[in-house]
Amino acid sequence: MALVSAANDTCLFLEELKGITGREFIETAVKHLAAVYHRMLGVGQTEPVFEPVPEPAVTEQDWSGIYQRVAALLGPYNDILRQAGEEEFDRSELVRHTISEDLADVYQELRDFTSVYSRGIEELMNDAAWELKERFAEHWGEKLLRALAALHLLYVNGADPTDE
Repeated sequence: MALVSAANDTCLFLEELKGITGREFIETAVKHLAAVYHRMLGVGQTEPVFEPVPEPAVTEQDWSGIYQRVAALLGPYNDILRQAGEEEFDRSELVRHTISEDLADVYQELRDFTSVYSRGIEELMNDAAWELKERFAEHWGEKLLRALAALHLLYVNGADPTDE
């Protein structure tokens, strides 16, 4: 499944950010996020086999590590403004948000998926794909697109957080 490869590559990229410049991060992140989104669109319909969803593989510490490393790489470019969502108090206001938060959330979904998928048990693989697709529609697909859009603007404007 091409999605597994794209998801795993994205996770490895986010886990191994040492020695990369801010500009390199922006360029590579755009490629990875676009690939994951593209591959998600090719996931077929499935139905879960098992009731309980496997325990998440990503710990709070893992999530925080991704968040902090991305925030450090992007520096002042990490902050973005977005329209408040329906679940938020005043939907007419802009809300300060960060690319690093969205990427850490996307990472968590992808790593949880690849962790279960790597067990090689067909029913678990099916359920992992079903869960990923459900959660993609619920929330993380939007986060991926929001981060991708923000990184796209940084990319086309030639932003280099390393220079800041």
